[in-house]
Amino acid sequence: MVAHRRPRFSRHDPPPLQLTHDDVAILRYVAEHRFLRSTHVVQLIGRPYDKVIRRLAVLYHNGFLDRPHAQLDLLTCGGSAPLIYAFGNRAFAEQAGTDWTDKNRAVKRPYIQHALMIADLMVALEVALRRYPSIRLVRAAEIGSHSWTLSATVPGEHAPLVVTPDKVFALDFADTGRRNYFVVEAARATMPIARADLDVSSFKKKLLAYHHGHEAQRHVTLWGIPGFRVLTITTSKERMASMLDVVDAITGGKGSNVFLFAAADQLSAADPLAFAWASGKRQAVRLVP
Repeated sequence: MVAHRRPRFSRHDPPPLQLTHDDVAILRYVAEHRFLRSTHVVQLIGRPYDKVIRRLAVLYHNGFLDRPHAQLDLLTCGGSAPLIYAFGNRAFAEQAGTDWTDKNRAVKRPYIQHALMIADLMVALEVALRRYPSIRLVRAAEIGSHSWTLSATVPGEHAPLVVTPDKVFALDFADTGRRNYFVVEAARATMPIARADLDVSSFKKKLLAYHHGHEAQRHVTLWGIPGFRVLTITTSKERMASMLDVVDAITGGKGSNVFLFAAADQLSAADPLAFAWASGKRQAVRLVP
Protein backbone atom coordinates (compact mmCIF):
# COMPACT_ATOMS: atom_id res chain seq x y z
CA MET A 1 0.00 0.00 0.00
CA VAL A 2 1.42 3.39 -1.05
CA ALA A 3 1.61 5.93 1.80
CA HIS A 4 -0.51 9.02 1.36
CA ARG A 5 1.73 12.02 0.66
CA ARG A 6 0.27 15.48 1.18
CA PRO A 7 1.28 18.38 -1.11
CA ARG A 8 4.16 20.45 0.21
CA PHE A 9 2.80 23.93 -0.51
CA SER A 10 -0.93 23.62 -0.04
CA ARG A 11 -2.74 22.40 3.03
CA HIS A 12 -4.72 19.24 2.54
CA ASP A 13 -6.52 16.76 4.77
CA PRO A 14 -4.97 17.96 8.07
CA PRO A 15 -4.09 15.05 10.35
CA PRO A 16 -5.39 15.01 13.95
CA LEU A 17 -3.38 17.26 16.24
CA GLN A 18 -3.04 17.69 19.97
CA LEU A 19 -0.30 20.20 20.75
CA THR A 20 2.63 18.78 22.70
CA HIS A 21 5.40 20.45 24.68
CA ASP A 22 7.71 20.02 21.69
CA ASP A 23 5.10 21.59 19.38
CA VAL A 24 4.93 24.69 21.57
CA ALA A 25 8.72 24.88 21.62
CA ILE A 26 8.81 24.64 17.81
CA LEU A 27 6.28 27.46 17.47
CA ARG A 28 8.20 29.69 19.84
CA TYR A 29 11.47 29.08 18.01
CA VAL A 30 9.86 29.97 14.67
CA ALA A 31 8.27 33.06 16.21
CA GLU A 32 11.65 34.17 17.55
CA HIS A 33 13.55 33.75 14.28
CA ARG A 34 10.71 34.53 11.80
CA PHE A 35 12.00 31.88 9.37
CA LEU A 36 13.71 28.56 10.13
CA ARG A 37 14.81 25.63 8.05
CA SER A 38 13.56 22.22 9.12
CA THR A 39 17.17 21.36 9.94
CA HIS A 40 17.33 24.32 12.35
CA VAL A 41 14.29 22.95 14.18
CA VAL A 42 15.83 19.48 14.40
CA GLN A 43 18.94 20.99 16.00
CA LEU A 44 16.97 23.07 18.48
CA ILE A 45 14.47 20.39 19.53
CA GLY A 46 17.05 17.62 19.74
CA ARG A 47 14.67 14.83 18.70
CA PRO A 48 15.19 12.25 15.93
CA TYR A 49 15.22 13.85 12.48
CA ASP A 50 12.29 11.87 11.00
CA LYS A 51 10.10 12.54 14.04
CA VAL A 52 10.66 16.30 13.87
CA ILE A 53 10.09 16.42 10.09
CA ARG A 54 6.77 14.59 10.49
CA ARG A 55 5.73 16.93 13.30
CA LEU A 56 6.54 20.01 11.24
CA ALA A 57 4.30 18.64 8.47
CA VAL A 58 1.45 18.08 10.94
CA LEU A 59 1.80 21.64 12.27
CA TYR A 60 1.86 22.99 8.72
CA HIS A 61 -1.22 21.16 7.50
CA ASN A 62 -3.09 22.24 10.63
CA GLY A 63 -2.24 25.91 10.02
CA PHE A 64 0.13 26.44 12.95
CA LEU A 65 3.13 26.81 10.63
CA ASP A 66 3.48 28.11 7.10
CA ARG A 67 5.80 27.27 4.20
CA PRO A 68 6.57 30.50 2.33
CA HIS A 69 6.19 30.08 -1.42
CA ALA A 70 9.26 32.27 -2.07
CA GLN A 71 11.41 29.27 -1.18
CA LEU A 72 10.28 27.36 -4.25
CA ASP A 73 13.18 28.57 -6.36
CA LEU A 74 15.60 27.81 -3.51
CA LEU A 75 14.75 24.13 -3.65
CA THR A 76 16.88 21.92 -5.85
CA CYS A 77 15.33 20.10 -8.79
CA GLY A 78 15.15 16.95 -6.69
CA GLY A 79 13.52 18.80 -3.81
CA SER A 80 16.32 17.88 -1.41
CA ALA A 81 16.80 21.30 0.23
CA PRO A 82 15.34 21.62 3.74
CA LEU A 83 11.90 23.21 3.81
CA ILE A 84 11.64 26.68 5.32
CA TYR A 85 8.97 27.36 7.93
CA ALA A 86 7.29 30.52 9.15
CA PHE A 87 4.53 31.47 11.55
CA GLY A 88 1.02 30.20 10.74
CA ASN A 89 -2.32 31.83 11.51
CA ARG A 90 -3.23 29.36 14.27
CA ALA A 91 0.08 29.63 16.11
CA PHE A 92 -0.71 31.66 19.23
CA ALA A 93 -3.86 33.25 20.58
CA GLU A 94 -2.06 36.57 21.12
CA GLN A 95 -1.38 36.76 17.38
CA ALA A 96 -5.08 36.56 16.49
CA GLY A 97 -6.09 38.99 13.78
CA THR A 98 -2.76 38.84 11.96
CA ASP A 99 -2.94 37.06 8.62
CA TRP A 100 0.47 35.40 8.65
CA THR A 101 -0.27 33.51 5.44
CA ASP A 102 -0.63 36.79 3.56
CA LYS A 103 2.46 38.25 5.25
CA ASN A 104 4.52 35.19 4.38
CA ARG A 105 3.25 35.20 0.80
CA ALA A 106 4.40 38.82 0.39
CA VAL A 107 7.93 38.14 1.62
CA LYS A 108 10.55 37.96 -1.11
CA ARG A 109 13.43 35.50 -1.35
CA PRO A 110 16.23 37.98 -0.39
CA TYR A 111 14.47 38.79 2.90
CA ILE A 112 14.13 35.10 3.73
CA GLN A 113 17.77 34.41 2.87
CA HIS A 114 18.87 37.32 5.05
CA ALA A 115 16.78 36.04 7.98
CA LEU A 116 18.18 32.53 7.52
CA MET A 117 21.78 33.79 7.61
CA ILE A 118 21.05 35.30 11.02
CA ALA A 119 19.23 32.14 12.12
CA ASP A 120 22.24 30.03 11.07
CA LEU A 121 24.36 31.89 13.62
CA MET A 122 21.81 32.11 16.42
CA VAL A 123 20.72 28.46 16.19
CA ALA A 124 24.33 27.28 16.13
CA LEU A 125 25.05 29.51 19.12
CA GLU A 126 22.09 28.23 21.14
CA VAL A 127 22.96 24.60 20.40
CA ALA A 128 26.66 25.16 21.18
CA LEU A 129 25.82 26.74 24.54
CA ARG A 130 24.40 23.41 25.71
CA ARG A 131 28.04 22.32 25.99
CA TYR A 132 28.92 25.37 28.11
CA PRO A 133 26.79 25.14 31.28
CA SER A 134 28.40 28.25 32.80
CA ILE A 135 27.43 30.49 29.86
CA ARG A 136 23.89 31.70 29.26
CA LEU A 137 22.37 33.30 26.15
CA VAL A 138 20.59 36.56 26.95
CA ARG A 139 18.08 37.68 24.32
CA ALA A 140 17.46 41.30 23.39
CA ALA A 141 14.13 41.50 25.22
CA GLU A 142 15.85 40.56 28.47
CA ILE A 143 18.50 43.24 27.98
CA GLY A 144 16.00 46.04 27.38
CA SER A 145 12.75 46.94 25.68
CA HIS A 146 14.08 50.08 23.99
CA SER A 147 14.82 50.60 20.31
CA TRP A 148 18.14 49.12 19.20
CA THR A 149 18.85 51.92 16.77
CA LEU A 150 22.25 53.57 17.21
CA SER A 151 22.95 57.08 15.92
CA ALA A 152 26.37 58.68 15.73
CA THR A 153 27.90 61.92 14.52
CA VAL A 154 30.63 61.40 11.94
CA PRO A 155 33.20 64.16 11.36
CA GLY A 156 32.48 66.03 8.13
CA GLU A 157 28.85 64.83 7.97
CA HIS A 158 25.97 67.19 8.72
CA ALA A 159 23.44 64.53 9.67
CA PRO A 160 24.10 61.67 12.13
CA LEU A 161 24.48 58.19 10.71
CA VAL A 162 21.95 55.67 11.98
CA VAL A 163 22.23 51.88 12.13
CA THR A 164 19.92 49.18 13.49
CA PRO A 165 21.48 45.75 14.14
CA ASP A 166 19.98 42.62 12.61
CA LYS A 167 20.16 40.94 16.04
CA VAL A 168 21.19 41.78 19.58
CA PHE A 169 22.19 39.34 22.31
CA ALA A 170 24.50 38.95 25.28
CA LEU A 171 26.42 36.13 26.92
CA ASP A 172 26.41 35.79 30.71
CA PHE A 173 29.47 34.07 32.22
CA ALA A 174 28.47 32.58 35.58
CA ASP A 175 32.06 31.88 36.67
CA THR A 176 33.13 35.54 36.34
CA GLY A 177 29.83 37.41 36.60
CA ARG A 178 30.66 39.11 33.32
CA ARG A 179 28.16 39.92 30.57
CA ASN A 180 29.37 40.53 27.01
CA TYR A 181 27.08 42.26 24.52
CA PHE A 182 26.94 41.61 20.77
CA VAL A 183 25.11 42.97 17.76
CA VAL A 184 24.86 40.98 14.54
CA GLU A 185 25.08 42.10 10.93
CA ALA A 186 24.30 39.67 8.11
CA ALA A 187 25.95 40.98 4.93
CA ARG A 188 24.70 39.00 1.95
CA ALA A 189 26.35 41.11 -0.77
CA THR A 190 23.08 42.88 -1.51
CA MET A 191 24.68 46.30 -0.96
CA PRO A 192 28.11 47.67 -1.92
CA ILE A 193 30.79 47.46 0.75
CA ALA A 194 31.83 51.09 0.23
CA ARG A 195 30.56 54.14 -1.62
CA ALA A 196 31.93 57.67 -1.70
CA ASP A 197 28.50 59.13 -0.94
CA LEU A 198 27.25 58.39 2.59
CA ASP A 199 23.73 59.45 1.61
CA VAL A 200 23.26 56.06 -0.06
CA SER A 201 23.45 52.61 1.50
CA SER A 202 26.75 50.81 1.95
CA PHE A 203 28.30 48.54 4.52
CA LYS A 204 30.92 51.21 5.19
CA LYS A 205 28.10 53.49 6.35
CA LYS A 206 27.09 50.89 8.97
CA LEU A 207 30.68 50.42 10.12
CA LEU A 208 31.10 54.19 10.48
CA ALA A 209 27.95 54.44 12.59
CA TYR A 210 29.07 51.61 14.86
CA HIS A 211 32.65 52.92 15.13
CA HIS A 212 31.78 56.53 15.95
CA GLY A 213 28.82 55.46 18.11
CA HIS A 214 31.14 53.24 20.13
CA GLU A 215 33.80 55.95 20.38
CA ALA A 216 31.19 58.43 21.67
CA GLN A 217 29.71 55.89 24.11
CA ARG A 218 26.31 56.21 22.43
CA HIS A 219 25.55 52.62 23.44
CA VAL A 220 25.67 53.76 27.06
CA THR A 221 23.35 56.71 26.41
CA LEU A 222 20.89 54.97 24.08
CA TRP A 223 21.08 51.31 25.09
CA GLY A 224 22.27 51.42 28.69
CA ILE A 225 25.03 48.86 28.11
CA PRO A 226 28.76 49.32 28.84
CA GLY A 227 30.08 48.07 25.51
CA PHE A 228 29.42 45.82 22.54
CA ARG A 229 31.02 44.00 19.66
CA VAL A 230 29.72 43.75 16.10
CA LEU A 231 29.59 40.21 14.66
CA THR A 232 29.45 40.38 10.87
CA ILE A 233 28.73 37.29 8.79
CA THR A 234 29.31 37.68 5.07
CA THR A 235 29.30 35.52 1.98
CA SER A 236 33.01 34.97 1.31
CA LYS A 237 36.55 35.46 2.58
CA GLU A 238 37.06 37.98 -0.24
CA ARG A 239 34.22 40.20 0.95
CA MET A 240 35.43 39.83 4.52
CA ALA A 241 38.89 41.04 3.44
CA SER A 242 37.31 44.09 1.78
CA MET A 243 35.40 44.87 4.98
CA LEU A 244 38.61 44.67 7.00
CA ASP A 245 40.13 47.19 4.58
CA VAL A 246 37.21 49.53 5.34
CA VAL A 247 37.81 49.15 9.07
CA ASP A 248 41.43 50.14 8.46
CA ALA A 249 40.29 53.18 6.49
CA ILE A 250 37.79 54.48 9.06
CA THR A 251 40.17 53.96 12.00
CA GLY A 252 43.21 55.56 10.38
CA GLY A 253 44.93 52.20 10.02
CA LYS A 254 44.60 51.28 13.69
CA GLY A 255 41.87 48.68 13.22
CA SER A 256 39.33 47.91 15.93
CA ASN A 257 38.52 44.86 18.01
CA VAL A 258 34.92 46.09 18.23
CA PHE A 259 34.42 44.39 14.85
CA LEU A 260 34.53 40.61 14.38
CA PHE A 261 34.06 38.98 10.97
CA ALA A 262 33.34 35.49 9.63
CA ALA A 263 32.62 34.00 6.22
CA ALA A 264 29.37 32.04 6.33
CA ASP A 265 30.79 28.89 4.75
CA GLN A 266 33.57 28.70 7.36
CA LEU A 267 31.25 29.42 10.27
CA SER A 268 28.50 27.01 9.19
CA ALA A 269 30.26 23.86 10.36
CA ALA A 270 31.82 25.42 13.46
CA ASP A 271 30.96 26.12 17.08
CA PRO A 272 30.54 29.93 16.93
CA LEU A 273 31.83 30.25 20.50
CA ALA A 274 35.13 28.48 19.77
CA PHE A 275 35.39 29.72 16.17
CA ALA A 276 38.32 32.04 15.36
CA TRP A 277 36.58 35.26 14.25
CA ALA A 278 38.74 37.79 12.40
CA SER A 279 38.84 41.03 14.35
CA GLY A 280 39.14 44.51 12.88
CA LYS A 281 42.77 44.36 14.00
CA ARG A 282 43.19 41.20 11.90
CA GLN A 283 43.58 39.02 14.98
CA ALA A 284 41.89 35.69 15.71
CA VAL A 285 39.31 36.24 18.46
CA ARG A 286 36.96 33.77 20.13
CA LEU A 287 33.70 34.60 21.87
CA VAL A 288 34.65 32.34 24.79
CA PRO A 289 37.70 33.56 26.74
